[in-house]
Amino acid sequence: MGIGQYAYQLVQALSRIDHENEYLLYPVFYYTFHPQYRQALLPHTANMRVAFRWLPRAVLRALRHSRAPWFTREWVLGRVDVVHSVSFSAPRLRCGRKRLVVTIPDLSFLTHPEYHTPENVAHALQGTRDAVAWADALITISEHTRQDLIERMQVPPNRVVVTSIAPNPLCVREEDPRVLSRIRAAYGLPTHFVLFVGSLEPRKNLKRLLAAYASLPPTLRREVQVVIGGGRGWLNDDLRPTVAALGLTEQVHFIGYIKEADLPAVYSLATVFAYPSLYEGFGLPVLEAMQCGTPVLTSNVSALPEVAGDAALVVTPTEVEEIAEGLTRLLECAELRTELRARGYQRVQEFSWERCARETLAVYRRVNGAS
Repeated sequence: MGIGQYAYQLVQALSRIDHENEYLLYPVFYYTFHPQYRQALLPHTANMRVAFRWLPRAVLRALRHSRAPWFTREWVLGRVDVVHSVSFSAPRLRCGRKRLVVTIPDLSFLTHPEYHTPENVAHALQGTRDAVAWADALITISEHTRQDLIERMQVPPNRVVVTSIAPNPLCVREEDPRVLSRIRAAYGLPTHFVLFVGSLEPRKNLKRLLAAYASLPPTLRREVQVVIGGGRGWLNDDLRPTVAALGLTEQVHFIGYIKEADLPAVYSLATVFAYPSLYEGFGLPVLEAMQCGTPVLTSNVSALPEVAGDAALVVTPTEVEEIAEGLTRLLECAELRTELRARGYQRVQEFSWERCARETLAVYRRVNGAS
């Protein structure tokens, strides 16, 4: 999902639908780690303001540190009624007037700890336990994650609310041939390609995707290559050696992080978007690809069927042969690609950030005792 994208789009949508409540934005992670933290793009509306943008970064780091006194950290949060933490971080509020809402993006650290570093597992697990213990309400972005919380952490069902997210409204199909030509040249994109977009980490299942591609008929591999875009991720040192061992060095292109402004064109240029992830709390790239008119192949596990509906070709992500069969069907059948493209356009209309904001606002009002 990207916690940053979730927070940004939610705040933008709240600024559009809610002009009654006041919001104090405290992008703590961005403030304390990004060198240009004062340039954060945030809504410029009368009822939204940013906390402590003027403070030096060193002071912000100290204030957010877990060893800071509780009254200092609570002072940082300001005189607010509801605190919404959008990551694996749940402040314990001593002031009885404040209410706490925490978004839990997924439980992959619990269901598949082998896909994470030990440090990440420890951080996410402790943060989620704190949220379960202290929050007045928990938000998940899929019904699958909600059920995970209920079943694996024994959270009462009435404490967990699902607020489905949506793709970036600006991530739409690019039709301008000049833009498409520029992006193709900038990223060295082949004429026909299977696209993957996401962080390069084990749960994205890239090694099986590569093995599936390697098993395609030679004629198909000569016509269609593979493009992998995304940040560095973790636990992926064996990814490029896997490409070499499969004899795919000339067919597989790692293009690194794709600029947000370029992403729609990259999706639009792809023949097929493949996202055979082993676990997702939502799976936003699936909707992004659909919104750009790209036929999608994805997994039949975790939240991905919930997101894709009948608008994607779903496969068992642990079965290389099944992934290969799905790729072959999509690459060889133009009619299927056309059908999935049309279904994708329809499916993505069912998701919106305004709806997410309305559902989130309802949670704020409920925990704050408003009708």
